[in-house]
Amino acid sequence: MQPGGPRPRHRGVLAVWLALVTVPASAQVTLLTGQSLLSQSASRYPGNHLAVDAGLIYTDNVQRTENGTGQTLLLLGLSGDTSREGTRLDYRLASNIALLKYLGGAYGNQPTGYLDGTLFFKFVPNFFTWIVRETYTQLQINPYAAVTPDNLENVNYITTGPRFTIRPTLRTSVTLDALYSYLTTSSSAPDRVSLDNHRYGGDLKIDRAFSEAASLYIKGEYEKVDFKDQVDNNNFAHASASAGYKLHDARTVLDISGGYSQVRVYDVLTAVVGPGGSRETRQTEKFDTPIWTFDLSRLITPSQRVALTASQQFTDAAAAFRLGFDQAVPTIPPQRLANGEAFKQRQFGLHWQFQASRTSVIVAVTEFQERYVMTTANDRDTKLADVLLTRQLSPALSGEVGVSYQHQEQVGAASSIGGTPTSAGQSAKILSAVANLRWQVGERLAVHFLYAHSRQNGVYSDNQIGVTASWALIGAQTPMGQPFPALTPLSPASTQAPYQPTGLTPSPRD
Repeated sequence: MQPGGPRPRHRGVLAVWLALVTVPASAQVTLLTGQSLLSQSASRYPGNHLAVDAGLIYTDNVQRTENGTGQTLLLLGLSGDTSREGTRLDYRLASNIALLKYLGGAYGNQPTGYLDGTLFFKFVPNFFTWIVRETYTQLQINPYAAVTPDNLENVNYITTGPRFTIRPTLRTSVTLDALYSYLTTSSSAPDRVSLDNHRYGGDLKIDRAFSEAASLYIKGEYEKVDFKDQVDNNNFAHASASAGYKLHDARTVLDISGGYSQVRVYDVLTAVVGPGGSRETRQTEKFDTPIWTFDLSRLITPSQRVALTASQQFTDAAAAFRLGFDQAVPTIPPQRLANGEAFKQRQFGLHWQFQASRTSVIVAVTEFQERYVMTTANDRDTKLADVLLTRQLSPALSGEVGVSYQHQEQVGAASSIGGTPTSAGQSAKILSAVANLRWQVGERLAVHFLYAHSRQNGVYSDNQIGVTASWALIGAQTPMGQPFPALTPLSPASTQAPYQPTGLTPSPRD
């Protein structure tokens, strides 16, 4: 959110869209090859940007099997990252979502992609704010099988509650959130597990500024998760406390913190041996771990930005998707496992971007380690590597070429994922490539010509070709002859932390 920036004209469109996406999706979903790479390139738009996308895409392997058949898809979507800060209302919307229609009838009409929108109603500015947040994404039922509608689960995550902000001094702020979340999941896959749940929690953060650029903070978080289906899921509670240091100046953004976290899993069926023999009882299991975060993003030259990220924390599949929105640079997340269990996540990442007047190069390498608190057979490591090259060919034409590699490996013992027995040491290696030619027809209209390829070793090979048109609702398309704005320490898509509108940072002046 940029204070004092231009206010979007199409507020009604945003309101209607946010209202629609809060309805739980019941259709199956699938992913388009190279979507994550296209998401990276979408973040290069300066400031507020939101566009409607429509087009046709042909795939030669719609079922993603060894000898699959071809089919054409119609696409209608919403992409961009836009925000507004007002006297009484703030909002932020990050979207790369589309509705797909398979003309050959392979699958029903279905959404694909992600959407994350937040509204801040400021009843008493700088003191009492009401938060409404909606997140939509998909989880993968079996992470080692192809991503198809039969292997995905839709997730809608709605959060609401009050925020109270107190400023004891001009340098200090105290922020308290009391939040309720309702998560709904859906899929027609026969071996899915319902992850529907209610979440109750709160966050407390005390922030002390020492200068315009530097501040210290301490924070505590608590969340209780109650599942509707308690046969296949165990209720759990998560609490954490940490302290950290933040620095944000013209060239550097640094966030470093450390603390401790605990997960309590309730009603765990446990065998107990006593004088009368062995019997089963239900107990509460506790799991503790240190937590830490290191995020550094720096402009090493006016044309180069490098970022390092490392963290360890407790989370779960539904919440992990939203953790990435406050990182120093956008990273491409792995496909999450459709499992309601909490796990310890370690993340390590390196991101480098070079940007000249007509050329941009992005290189990102990330590793995720997931260690589940109960079902250690689901433990896995995921490695991601991505390269994206963008070149302004003429004032009206630009091209993009990207390659993405993902390697998932099971590090736990043999298990049953989604009801399907698996063997130990399973892995999935996926290679994706995308080429995109963008024709700037006018100030708001752009046409994209797309070719994408993906391959999973021993499972499928898929080629896609298509054409889409993009109409800017908020913000113009990239200006003619000036495709790239100046680099900043943060990318436009990562400047806002969850539940944190601008204007709440403590002033360094007493």
